[in-house]
Amino acid sequence: MNCQMQSGRIKAAPLILGAVFLAYFTSNVILRQFVLYRAGTQSISLNAILDKLPAGIRDEVRQRVLIAELKDRLLAASTEGEKISASIALAGAISDKALQEKYAEIIDKYPSAPESAPAFINFLMAPNTALKSISIPRYHEYLKRLHDPELFYAIDGGLNTLRSRKATNKQLMAFMLPLLDLKPVYREYQRLYVDLSEIAFQEENQEVELKARKLEEACGKLSFYDKVLGPQQAAKKTKK
Repeated sequence: MNCQMQSGRIKAAPLILGAVFLAYFTSNVILRQFVLYRAGTQSISLNAILDKLPAGIRDEVRQRVLIAELKDRLLAASTEGEKISASIALAGAISDKALQEKYAEIIDKYPSAPESAPAFINFLMAPNTALKSISIPRYHEYLKRLHDPELFYAIDGGLNTLRSRKATNKQLMAFMLPLLDLKPVYREYQRLYVDLSEIAFQEENQEVELKARKLEEACGKLSFYDKVLGPQQAAKKTKK
């Protein structure tokens, strides 16, 4: 019985090696076609080719094509913000390890850029095993450099991270206290003040609760971000 199984494995080995070689060869051929397509020397339907491949090979090729596209995007980036966003997208497509390393690098190189927010959010109160850990006071310093709408998303994203890390109510309230010094300009802030007032109530901090409720009411009279941004973008296009 063992001899038969061993013989079967020996016979199967060339088939497996052949399949691996075919996958590698096919993926490289398609990637070469994609490179020519990007250069404008060929016209191809990449999806039409990929749909004919086995699922395993198709997924690998899609991944390699995605990485090639993101590398192009990074090379084409002209502003600091574009470079940060493109490098994050590329690292995320490669692996989670690459993404974590890129986040750590971005915090060191671009500590004030609005586009660095995903890195700060990722490392906010991170465990000791992480490459970095951003304290709440340091996160607050980063928030001071931001303006809306990036400021809102950085506060909202940080709050979600803290909740995922089982932060206490005291920690959540400490994180949200800068909201009391803001003059909100979009209605999206309303739910943040609702959260803050509820946490303050649970912590029996009446002063914070009352301030948060007043700002919550003020937000109810504001427009949502997209309603403010839409006319602004239309005006810019008209000027052009």
